[in-house]
Amino acid sequence: MNLPRARHPNLRLRTAWPAPHAVLVTARGDLDSATAADLATLLSDRLWATPGRLVVDLSEVDFLGVAGVRVLLHAALQAGQGGTELLVVTGANAVVRRALQVTGADRRLAVADQRPAPAPA
Repeated sequence: MNLPRARHPNLRLRTAWPAPHAVLVTARGDLDSATAADLATLLSDRLWATPGRLVVDLSEVDFLGVAGVRVLLHAALQAGQGGTELLVVTGANAVVRRALQVTGADRRLAVADQRPAPAPA
């Protein structure tokens, strides 16, 4: 599902439910100060439902700025408070990996190279 009327055409967000208690959010484009609020809103909305796992796939992100990293860290805090496992998927995306390393976020977030297999219902 795409976010209706995305405010920023430089970021495309999609949500899928690959398993009953799992949510997958994929991002494509630039995740910066102009677009971070869109991701923050979507993640907060998805976490409100307290899924068992929330996977944020950034493998198709072209740019990840500090504002985007801040959104991920806040979402991880929110997820932990609700008992949700949050996983950030980088794929082979060197831009995303570098941003997470430089900011130290890779030490505070669960980061993986690929999406996990959907858990059985």
